[in-house]
Amino acid sequence: MFSIKTTSGSITIVLADALLSYVVFWLFLFILSSHPEWLASDSLYRHHTYIIFTLIIILSLSFAGFYSFREHIYPFEMLKQIIPAFLLSFGAIATLGLFIKGITLLQWRLFPPLGIIYSLVFILRTFQFYILSKNRERILILGATDQSREIIKEARSKKLRGYEIVGIATSRESEVKSVFQDIPVLGHMDQLDNILRDNAINSIVVTLRDRRGKLPVRELLKSKMANITVQEGVTFYEKVKRKIIIDEFLKPSWFIFENGFCHTSLHGSIKRTQGVTVSFILLSILSPVLILVCVLIKLDSPGPFFFLQERIGLNGTIFNLIKFRSMTHEAESRTGPVFAQKNDPRVTRVGRIIRKIRLDEIPQLINIFKGDMDMVGPRPERPVFVKQLRESVPYYELRHTVRPGLTGWAQVNYPYGASIEDGKEKLQYDLYYVKHFSWHMDLLIILLTIKEVLFGGGR
Repeated sequence: MFSIKTTSGSITIVLADALLSYVVFWLFLFILSSHPEWLASDSLYRHHTYIIFTLIIILSLSFAGFYSFREHIYPFEMLKQIIPAFLLSFGAIATLGLFIKGITLLQWRLFPPLGIIYSLVFILRTFQFYILSKNRERILILGATDQSREIIKEARSKKLRGYEIVGIATSRESEVKSVFQDIPVLGHMDQLDNILRDNAINSIVVTLRDRRGKLPVRELLKSKMANITVQEGVTFYEKVKRKIIIDEFLKPSWFIFENGFCHTSLHGSIKRTQGVTVSFILLSILSPVLILVCVLIKLDSPGPFFFLQERIGLNGTIFNLIKFRSMTHEAESRTGPVFAQKNDPRVTRVGRIIRKIRLDEIPQLINIFKGDMDMVGPRPERPVFVKQLRESVPYYELRHTVRPGLTGWAQVNYPYGASIEDGKEKLQYDLYYVKHFSWHMDLLIILLTIKEVLFGGGR
């Protein structure tokens, strides 16, 4: 697959698949138009039908993991993913036939276009995979640090898309002849010219933080003049892991001089309008479900069906988050405020079900309509935990520079957190969102959330 560096690049691939699907369906139904006995109604000639079929294809590919752009998907793995996606899309279209008469008689004839679409997707992905494998960016890491260990760990576990780590140049003589997590140490930094001459290197990633008197500045400048990219370890880490590393070396100046972290009033207004519109529509459509859940909660255990809890919102303001009650009434009366646990014993029978399928979150649409939250953003945390996290995790308050969301980048990448350490891990994803947030990133997060709800493990 191509080396996807940004979310907008990911969206381009999705749109290309959508265009491919639309064209194939259009051609197929155009050919069928010469056999009117095969069609039960002219509704199949309408563009909205092609669009529905196309959306089903894209969602099926997404649920099968075809839009995970940070790692290689080998052809054999693609084959294992594409078959369930094909069956899922055909099943969805067949189910749609129960509601649209024209599709009912056409169902079995949809096998050819679906087969063509998925075959083309497989062929194109395989072609992209081999193109990339021959043209991967060859990386030299400068410095044997914790940051370089994280980068190498990611490279080994997920085969970084578009990158190949050739080796490490270290500042310590004792590590020159060692092997660093299966990545060879090619020599000392003072030997950078020799290392670059003996190895085909496209990019140098500097992970060394304590650089005084250690960094080969002249050699790096010479390398840059020779069209070898030189980049900060933090920046490279951000690109490949889609999160911002937080450690004691990350200075406030990095946030000041980095691109991003700039939110225009226009974007904020558009996002607010979207939140009001979508929340109103969803509350209207889901009102029967809300009433049913309220009844089930009351029948299952005593107490109110709504649960109000103080959370920290935009710029540190406090608001009451609205959820369906999924725990026993006054669950924290004995323990006090504690992080939620996996398989929490305080959760009721109905609560376990509505948590599994995320129904307990639906009342937060009211918070979105009121303006406390957006559809997408960092999840709001409780004041008592925010205080702890502010004291333990640097830059934690930066996540409050945007409205909290019903779902977020941290939730689709790191879905469960029950400790200070988990809070730090999720902050790294939240800060990535604060830096890069845009309409196409919001769309990607919503699609990944739908996948998590339908196929994830809940909480």
